[in-house]
Amino acid sequence: MRNRRIAAVSVTLLLQFGCSGERSKPDRLSGHASAARILVLDNCDSDFRTPPFDDVVLVFTEDGKLLRKVGGLNIAQTVGGCRSLSVAPGGRVFVVCENVANKLTTYQMETGKRLWSLNGSFTSATVSPEGVIYALTNSGTIYGNQILVISEQGEIVQQAELGGFDIVLDPGRKVLWLAGADIKKCDLELRVLMKLTPIRWCAVSVDVNPDGSIWVAERQHPDVAQSQDRILKISSNGEILKAVNLKWSPLCLRVDRADGSLWVTGVGSRARVMQRLLDSIEKRTGRLQIGNRLRSLMTRPHVWSKTQKLDAYGMPLLEIDQGGFSIDIDQTDSSVWLAGTERVHHYSSQGAKLARFSGVSSDQKYIVVVPKSSKTLEPHAPPNSR
Repeated sequence: MRNRRIAAVSVTLLLQFGCSGERSKPDRLSGHASAARILVLDNCDSDFRTPPFDDVVLVFTEDGKLLRKVGGLNIAQTVGGCRSLSVAPGGRVFVVCENVANKLTTYQMETGKRLWSLNGSFTSATVSPEGVIYALTNSGTIYGNQILVISEQGEIVQQAELGGFDIVLDPGRKVLWLAGADIKKCDLELRVLMKLTPIRWCAVSVDVNPDGSIWVAERQHPDVAQSQDRILKISSNGEILKAVNLKWSPLCLRVDRADGSLWVTGVGSRARVMQRLLDSIEKRTGRLQIGNRLRSLMTRPHVWSKTQKLDAYGMPLLEIDQGGFSIDIDQTDSSVWLAGTERVHHYSSQGAKLARFSGVSSDQKYIVVVPKSSKTLEPHAPPNSR
C-alpha cells in the first residue's frame, strides 16, 4: 500500500504548451518512463477565417519536456480522428494536413524546419518506411475523392480517383486500406484489390492488425438511416469477422501490434432532465414562450467521453471514463496516449493513470507517438507562451 502511495505522488514537469497561453500543470502519477516522443496537432485557434492563424504542432517527451513547437497552422473540426498528423517510421519527419489552409507539409522532426508543402484539400496521410507519402484529399465532401502518392522530395508521382476519410499502410503486405463512405484495399500502385460497402454514413478511423486484418470505426448520423456507432473487424479477404455495437460514437481507434488488442475512444450524449421535462410539457401545451438563452440552457445535451480496450477478438477488456478525439499507442510498452478535452492523458496497457498534461485547447487534437526505439531528440528550453 505504501509503495502505491509513493508511486502516486505528483511531481513538477517542465512542459509548457503553446496554445492556451499559460503554463501547463502536468501531474506524474507513477514512475513509468518510456522515452517516447509525443506529437499533438491542436486546433487551438478558434478563428480559422481571420489571420494570423495559430493552430500548432507540439512535440514533447514522455515526461513533459517540450522539444518543438510549430505554429502558424490552420485547421478546423472534422468528423473523426483521421491521420491529419503522421510521422515517418524512424521519426525523421512528420506530416501535417491542413484542411483549412489546404496544404500538406512535411517538417524535420529534429529542428521543426519546414521541408516542403503541396497545395490541396488534404485530409489524411501515412508515410512508408521508404519515405513515400500516401495522402487523401477531398473537395466538398467528408468522404474524400482522391489519393496521391508523393515522393520524399514532395513530388506527386501518382494519383487516382479513390475516396477515403482515413488511410493506413500495411507495409509488410504492401497494401493500403482506405475508410470513409466505403472500405477499400489497394496495392501501392493504387489498384483497387477489394471494395466493401458495410458503411451507411462514414467510417472515420482505420488501423491494421498484425495478421493483416483491420479494425474500422463507423459513426452513426441521426439523418442517415441504418447508420451505426460500431467498430468492425474485417479480414484481409474482406470478411466481416466481428461487429461491436457501441453506446457512444467512436472517433479514433488504434491496434497494439504486440497482441492485436484494440483501443477506441469517442463521445456520447444524452438529453438532460430539464430537456425531457420541457419536451413533456410542450407536447401538451405547445411551444412555450421562453427566451432563446433559457431554452438553450435547458435543451443542451449532456456530453461525455469514453475510451475502451478490447482484445483481438473484440471482447471488452476495460473502460476508462475519459475520452478524446484521437488516441495512439506506444508500441514499445503498449501504453496509450489520449488527446482529451483540455488534457493529454497517458495510461498503462492495463488502464492505470500514468500522467496528464494540461495547457492544450478544449478543441479537437490529433496525437501520434514516436516510440523510444526511434531516433531521439534533445530537449531545449520551451518557447515563450503566446
